[in-house]
Amino acid sequence: MSSVKRAKFLVTACLILIAAAVSASPALADAKRVALVIGNNDYENVPKLQKAVNDADAVAAELSKLGFDVVKAENVGQKAMSRAVNELETKIGSGDTVLFYFAGHGFAVDGTNYLLPVDVPEAGPGEEGIVRDASFAATGLSDRLQQKGAGTVILILDACRDNPFALKGGRSIGLTRGLSRMDPTEGMFVLFSAGQGQSALDRLSETDSNPNSVFTRTLLTEMAAPGQSMVQIAKKTQSKVRELAAKVDHVQVPAYYDQIVGDLYLVPGGAANGAAGTIASLEEGGDAGVLPPAERKIGVETSAPSPLASFMRSNSGWTVNVSLPEAATQFGYRVGEQGEFTDAGLLDVLDQRTGQRMPKTYFELPPDQGKTKLYVTWRDKRGEQADVFPINFDPSGALANEQKKILEELWTAWVSFRDFNGRLVYFSHLITYRCAIKEVRYGLDQAPPDKVFKLPPCDVLDPHSVPEDATILIKVPPKTAGMNVQLTYVDGTKSPVRSFSAKTSRD
Repeated sequence: MSSVKRAKFLVTACLILIAAAVSASPALADAKRVALVIGNNDYENVPKLQKAVNDADAVAAELSKLGFDVVKAENVGQKAMSRAVNELETKIGSGDTVLFYFAGHGFAVDGTNYLLPVDVPEAGPGEEGIVRDASFAATGLSDRLQQKGAGTVILILDACRDNPFALKGGRSIGLTRGLSRMDPTEGMFVLFSAGQGQSALDRLSETDSNPNSVFTRTLLTEMAAPGQSMVQIAKKTQSKVRELAAKVDHVQVPAYYDQIVGDLYLVPGGAANGAAGTIASLEEGGDAGVLPPAERKIGVETSAPSPLASFMRSNSGWTVNVSLPEAATQFGYRVGEQGEFTDAGLLDVLDQRTGQRMPKTYFELPPDQGKTKLYVTWRDKRGEQADVFPINFDPSGALANEQKKILEELWTAWVSFRDFNGRLVYFSHLITYRCAIKEVRYGLDQAPPDKVFKLPPCDVLDPHSVPEDATILIKVPPKTAGMNVQLTYVDGTKSPVRSFSAKTSRD
């Protein structure tokens, strides 16, 4: 046997022995996945919420699909919330993975985050103790779960809303909005719906009828995607929520704190699925934001995932958001084949994975930037330089992709009915995001969408403006009760046929 074959044989044998040892480990074989999901809307003494219970229902259903044994509680007071935590504790065995999700009011005072039951009393300046005694400290809950033997604890808190005890024109207890950062112990992963001092949006606008909050609707999509580690889920949720909030001039960047050693997957067999998914993606060439394998740095072999890029268009130009596959201490980019890399700078946020300020992983491009190739690189937590990764930028394709996502997310705003000298139907929303649309078809009442509403042409340099001569509405018979609408996107796909009620729209 040659030395090369002998080395391969020894490596393979070692891997088989390791796999057999892991499979035979009683602790791993017997480990369970349990979760407690709480949603509180109906607060008695502080402002009520609208979507926390919906969020809890949706998360509980998704976790059940992922194999978690779920305890769910809704609109619970202090005693019922305590009983729910106790019920979860009875299910925890040594080495189990435990997930705690809370949607409702949160409150931060003196660096500690409290989760509020629905019967929390009113409190004013100097009465912080009342709230502490009637609420649940997030750190205390996580400590309890670990003391019961949990090997891994995941806290997901959609509680970064405005301070429910805020007083108009006066001093209030706690932070004005949001929660304080957390420093989890080893074996914990914490995900907040917004960063420190930020408030989380329930909805993007009054016409946004999505049943879930901006954070949770995004999180659910990422949770359902196989092959993603918890860090990848958090990073993609972070990036997408930031983009959605920016569209309504709001700053919301979900924060996460990771003290898990190794990779953590919500989907059973996540690591294997992730590897298979990566191979399939590379064989197909990847999408516009993923590095094709042939374009990696020449002579360098790497198994690290490629960065992901998303593009957001505003009146001032393009924002390129890059999600890195690892913790970084520096990030740089270059536009085009030649020239020096630009250091994007640092955020005023410490990354506990590195102990240093987190680098900005986004940068701006001018509104008239043409089709080009972007290059990004970074330094990891050890200061080592990563490969140089190219990202293809096509302004027309990026604009169409971004606007398509908005249209699918906010489809309830496609058309609106108004009664003014007859019954009118406005297509303003579709006109605003017309660069993603090839054709709009509609049908009145129960008729199929067989009529065409003509949109003005897309102007890539000024995509959101509406031409003065554009037709933005049609007049329909006064007794029209509704409309069916279907879009054909510029990428050739079609939307579902969406139905709109004249009564609901006018109300």
